[in-house]
Amino acid sequence: MAGAAGTSRVISGTVLSAGGQPVALARVYVLAAPGPVPDVALLTDADGRFEIGTLQPGAYEIGASTDGLGSGSVAVRLARTDARIQIKLGG
Repeated sequence: MAGAAGTSRVISGTVLSAGGQPVALARVYVLAAPGPVPDVALLTDADGRFEIGTLQPGAYEIGASTDGLGSGSVAVRLARTDARIQIKLGG
């Protein structure tokens, strides 16, 4: 049973343009969290995917942005399982 021993969770997902295309090299960051998290941004891969790990259960807001396509964010609640989200930019 994955995750049963610990309480850390993962938020993974894809950053998309307003037209629905994956966005490579978009910055992804935590805007709000139930407790302290490192103030760092990560970049999406060539297919617009990202993964933020070692998170505690609770409510989060995850943001993403690029210089050319604007920004977007999604609220997500982590509970007993990891979460998968999509963030649409500039929509």
